[in-house]
Amino acid sequence: MPRIQPINPRYRRIYQALSGPDLAVSESAGMTLEDLGLGSAEASRGDLVFGTYSPQGLERALRAYGLFQRVEERVGPLELRVVCTDPYRPRIILWSRRFYVPVADLDLRRTTGAEVGLGDALAATPLLYLDSLLLQNPGRAFDWNRPPLPGQNHPGLKLAGHILDVLLLMARRIGTEALALTPSTFAAACVYDRRFLFVDGAAQGRFLALRQAGRHLPRWLHAWAVELHCMRDEHGEAVAFKPSPMVSPLSSRLGLHFDANTWDDALQLDARRQLTLDEETLQRRFPWERMPPGPPPERVAELLGYDPLAPVVAH
Repeated sequence: MPRIQPINPRYRRIYQALSGPDLAVSESAGMTLEDLGLGSAEASRGDLVFGTYSPQGLERALRAYGLFQRVEERVGPLELRVVCTDPYRPRIILWSRRFYVPVADLDLRRTTGAEVGLGDALAATPLLYLDSLLLQNPGRAFDWNRPPLPGQNHPGLKLAGHILDVLLLMARRIGTEALALTPSTFAAACVYDRRFLFVDGAAQGRFLALRQAGRHLPRWLHAWAVELHCMRDEHGEAVAFKPSPMVSPLSSRLGLHFDANTWDDALQLDARRQLTLDEETLQRRFPWERMPPGPPPERVAELLGYDPLAPVVAH
């Protein structure tokens, strides 16, 4: 099984230090439930995110891990917003008070293994599912050191790994056995690859073949080559990235799914495919209009057939 990067040890220690009352704390923590006319503590837990977190408790946890401060260092003052009409399908937003847009936006829900393709005894396994994740820094502009990836409107925050670690610990705290998601693009799958595996071994193999085929390219250009269907198989047919569920297991029994011979055999079969880059198609389809102004690095200019005398496309 491909190795998964372990959770940050410092985060593990912070996780152990945070208690249930720390996470369920509210602005009215100094008053008893009887004072507020809310009845028993058990009844109140139905209003908490996943029965565990109040909005204030979530912010306390984010500050304990240092994530809130790290984001503020990049974009300035923040406001935590929790949209929670269903406590088991929350939307968590870090809203920038400087730019008046979300800089982090997460949609989460609780589900089971059956939804992501786990069968038999694992079908009922409880999972925390990340429906969508947006991380952006609207205060930065793209440049040729950091061009846009497919789907990006602003540069990212360079905090995806930290946020995924905290979500994995959230998954553990609420009693689920994995964090699951479905990357919409190859670029997203490359971000998740350190901590997640595709449930389908063949999907893992196809991903590894695509990654191997572009190993000589800058990461951002590799992502565009896949997005623009510029990878070819041995028959010259385009090979596209197909979204497929990934999980990061937290229990040994779920980890056994990825140790099974059937999963590994499917991986090996697709990973052995020899894919090549169709440079001519990449040059023809490349979205210059989305790129930073000015000439690209020499190596990229040569690969893409950049013509400095060509008319400049308005950005």
